Amino acid sequence: EHHHLHIFSCHECLQLEKSTIEAIKLASREDIPKLSDDSNSKLEDKNDDHLAKGMKRVNLAGKPPNVLIYLGSETAKVEFEQVKSVLQECIDADSYTIYQLHEEQVLKDPWIDNSLLLVIATEEPISEECHKQFMKFLSKGGKILGFSSSFTFDGIRIKRKNKLKKTVHELVVSKMDSTEIKLNLLVSGSIFEEVVKKDTSKVKTLCRLNNADKDAVIVHLTYGDNGGEAILSQAHLELDISSMEVQTEEDFNLLKLSNAKRCDILKEILMMLGLSCELSEIPMLTPIYLLSSDEEMHLAFLKWLEGNVDSEGLRASSKMSLKFVSSYKSKMEITPSLVPVITEMGSFSSEHFNLKTYLQNLQTKKLGKIVLFTEVTTTTMNLLDG
Repeated sequence: EHHHLHIFSCHECLQLEKSTIEAIKLASREDIPKLSDDSNSKLEDKNDDHLAKGMKRVNLAGKPPNVLIYLGSETAKVEFEQVKSVLQECIDADSYTIYQLHEEQVLKDPWIDNSLLLVIATEEPISEECHKQFMKFLSKGGKILGFSSSFTFDGIRIKRKNKLKKTVHELVVSKMDSTEIKLNLLVSGSIFEEVVKKDTSKVKTLCRLNNADKDAVIVHLTYGDNGGEAILSQAHLELDISSMEVQTEEDFNLLKLSNAKRCDILKEILMMLGLSCELSEIPMLTPIYLLSSDEEMHLAFLKWLEGNVDSEGLRASSKMSLKFVSSYKSKMEITPSLVPVITEMGSFSSEHFNLKTYLQNLQTKKLGKIVLFTEVTTTTMNLLDG
């Protein structure tokens, strides 16, 4: 069974009115650092490490931190887990969520506005309809990472070299600091060729075969005026040593020696596409606060709650259970599976959320009147059953 992205499958989310979302935005007060027009410009204060880290993590496209993996027409559960595992070894896993994008979702689901990175990891031909959607994603500031796929666009095309297929070759990689490193990788049997067009200046070769023809196997392309860009690879960066089928023991040893470099190159590519590969410090979980628009509604909700919790105030769920208590005590246990919910509104305060501002901007009749607010939680996607 396919599991759709929460943002377009959750019935409650589809009913949520625009004004509710705007109210949340206005009530959430976070000091987001402003960027200059040149997003690569250096920070004036080099000593402010905290700000520097924050700047690196700014998402210029303003997209949710969803990473999608497209594997063509097949369900490809094993391949999905394989690519997902490789990505999780590189990116800050606490900052991004990885999903599979199925072919039937490409045309009908609104993933384009709700994803930061699309990974295309199939050798199947890309249909014209899917290609149009992928280009639309780029035009809206999306990022694409291609792993041995047939996906290309302006300025570049794929040329087959069958003698290279599934063979191990030495590659020369140009890094961001202008240095070059060499490593051995399994290649797909295809290379990239530039097409003579006026916009070929937008194509940059990042990696080539160490042969007489200097065949390009990893290229970087930009698209549109909103920061869209793609890095396409015909070298199998997505395969770790245990996933590769090699012909000889010599090839296996070459790949084994290059595995650490492969990981480093993949991390650098992901950073070029705007993702964070620095491990972030995991914050402590915080209690949930039950907030409402007025006292009458608050009391009515608590009355309803009496018949929906056990004798200890516990509302059990398969992934997270909520324990409703009147006030917070510092020794209360907070775990990913058990979180206290504070029902007395008088004890609530937050530097990131202003309830008064939220309610002033809320224009719905029913939605959004009862709020469960917490500073830090494992996820907001599937906390409760039903």
